Amino acid sequence: MNYLAQPAFGQLVARLRREKGLSQADIAGDGVSSSYVSRLESGHRAPTAQAVRHLSARLDVPEDTFLARSPQLVPVLLAEGVAALEDGRTAAAVTALTAAAEEAGDVAPESLWQVLWHLARAHERRGEQAERQRALDGLLAVAETLDSPALRLKALVQLAGRAHEAGDTDAALGLAERAHALHGRHPRLPGADGARALLVLAAAEAEAGRLSDAQRHVELALEVPAEELGPLRAEVLAAAASVAVRQGAAERGLALLEEALSGTDRKDGPLLWGRLRLAAVPLALRVHGTAAPHAEEWCREAASVVELLGEPLDDVRLTAVRAQLAFHRGEPAEAARLAARVLADPGPLPAQERTRTEILLHQAEIGLGRADEAVTALRAVAERLQAASSIDLAAEAWKALAEALVRAQH
Repeated sequence: MNYLAQPAFGQLVARLRREKGLSQADIAGDGVSSSYVSRLESGHRAPTAQAVRHLSARLDVPEDTFLARSPQLVPVLLAEGVAALEDGRTAAAVTALTAAAEEAGDVAPESLWQVLWHLARAHERRGEQAERQRALDGLLAVAETLDSPALRLKALVQLAGRAHEAGDTDAALGLAERAHALHGRHPRLPGADGARALLVLAAAEAEAGRLSDAQRHVELALEVPAEELGPLRAEVLAAAASVAVRQGAAERGLALLEEALSGTDRKDGPLLWGRLRLAAVPLALRVHGTAAPHAEEWCREAASVVELLGEPLDDVRLTAVRAQLAFHRGEPAEAARLAARVLADPGPLPAQERTRTEILLHQAEIGLGRADEAVTALRAVAERLQAASSIDLAAEAWKALAEALVRAQH
């Protein structure tokens, strides 16, 4: 049999053993001593057919796990996966990239990094968050193996963003703080990557009620030269606008928002152009309420792009924004219908946005005459958020509850 050459064979045995929590003595046995396992893992002995049969049984893997494969297999699968991802064929991308990851035990870690990076992107686009989490965990492990600050930073930023989307504010803060500190120790790392770390850190701080810290960090991100940020500058401006509005600085927030929107060109980046307008609607409603200027127009503009080019998350966000607009127009039945549609989708909507939609649904239910059950539900949401240290979002829920109680008394 044509087994993997050393040291790849030994590295694979060691990896499989560690993944299963076994020692070298645990996988030793008749004809395969602990010292022989040690020499195999260090690459100092070539494997025999008997050793492969023994190890496959002890490690509970098929014998062909240890067979040599074409050196072109992983690069070809990677290329196929990336091509499918760029074409929007996300299911095909996941299939190819998952196969590449499974075959990558004997390839250079740099190649494994590329596989996991694109696999995480594919899972994100499909709303497969548990699978995306596993790919990102592997990504960070590979970055640590390579001892690459640049790759470690990218992995930490992605993991922090994932934790924030999942509603795990403490984990998001910890990961984002690590990413920010890492960039500070390596000032030659790209400024845009440093800004991404600051953005996710500020988002987590805002959810935790640490608005002054969030403001400081978005301002640091704005100090990165515009030419380094590129299209990311519009996202930084939008984040700064959100923090300013939450702090009560409505005029500054709206000025930053207008700068963000005017800084994007539909021709150059239509999806970003649409996403920024979609994100602008809730911010404008928060400041102006029912009379929010341009809110309906921004939603229509966003829809013209999202419905053509968007991913599943964009579609769900569009429905959630339409629910907010319906509520502010005084159409509780339509708001409740759209909010319930969003909440019925277990897919990719981040936890904070899902909770805001849940709050909106209960507010709409009050307008439909179901005050008692809506008040009970709002109180439960507020208490849950308070316990999870989502201070900013908990404040929104308590405010909605107070308004509901006032309306219920009249």
